Amino acid sequence: MTLKRLEGTWKAICLRGACLLLRAGRAPHRVPDWQREPSRILFLRQDRIGDAIVSSGLLRAIKESGRSITIDALASPANAPVLIRDPSVTAVHVFDKRRPGTFPSLVRSLRARRYDAVIDCMVTAPSLTSLLLMVASRASHRIGISGRGVDSALTIPVDRGVDCGHIVDLYSSFGTVFGIDPELTDWRPAIQLASAELAEADARWPRLESGRGRRLLVNVSAGKRERRWPDEHFIAVISRLRKRFEDLSSVAIGSPSEWDRVEHVAREAGAKALETPRIDDAMALVATADAVFTPDTSISHMASAFRTPALVMFPNRDGAAQWGLYDAPGVDLVGNVASLADLPIERVLPELEQLVESLLQPS
Repeated sequence: MTLKRLEGTWKAICLRGACLLLRAGRAPHRVPDWQREPSRILFLRQDRIGDAIVSSGLLRAIKESGRSITIDALASPANAPVLIRDPSVTAVHVFDKRRPGTFPSLVRSLRARRYDAVIDCMVTAPSLTSLLLMVASRASHRIGISGRGVDSALTIPVDRGVDCGHIVDLYSSFGTVFGIDPELTDWRPAIQLASAELAEADARWPRLESGRGRRLLVNVSAGKRERRWPDEHFIAVISRLRKRFEDLSSVAIGSPSEWDRVEHVAREAGAKALETPRIDDAMALVATADAVFTPDTSISHMASAFRTPALVMFPNRDGAAQWGLYDAPGVDLVGNVASLADLPIERVLPELEQLVESLLQPS
């Protein structure tokens, strides 16, 4: 048995054990009248930045469905800054899975809040961490998407909608629990920034002799290898755009761990490299850009949230269908390749030129 199969088997055993534990304690509880009765809900979101962003529409809809609903979130260190600034969220617990020693204090904090319900937001696959956090919360109601092999652990299983290709539409399935009509609700992600944050980001953009110009933000980083586009490709397209569009101001950003790469691309392409040590810095630059060019990363979800036109590169159609721009301006460019390293410049440049042209046209 390979190590990967062994890990999978052990995870399956642990998931089954957690389900049995939750099922054993599943005494029937009356479902609250969410619109009238005070209810405190814990939203489990201990994962990535993009996941927190695309969940914002659901958080907003639940909060607006009942004035007496209080929503807290459990976040990872990575996405906590997104959830902390979400106006629908009252309090944020931060859980770092790399520091298991902090779990006992987290459990005490969760139980002190006396949650009426906990929502498992791992909608595509079961999560052992989520199940353990459900146990820790002692919430009366455990809400999650059905059909993932953990239905016995849920007190309120939720059927996924018939037409749920995009992850945001899948999250909207939770709305039925709270009496929300999915067809009449705006599920689009949103992020709120303070005017001071926007002003600071605006000042970081380079000024052209002709004035403000149009702003193109280029993100060169991606978390997974198959989503990485080669540096020389970024350099070539940025150089071509700067040569063709004199009124274009180009900025390159990326993960703090790839700052050398960001500087290299910017230097060779004649763009400006800007550091983004905090996720807040990246969000503010996306909000003040006129267009965004990026592989499939959380940057694309920021573009959706701010309605900033974007060109987002995806290796395959499935990824674009589930994680692409959501009701936002721009293009999901599907490469139909195993890795973006195989996506040629000739496929990307015309789409990017068209996007920039649309920005330079008089409104």
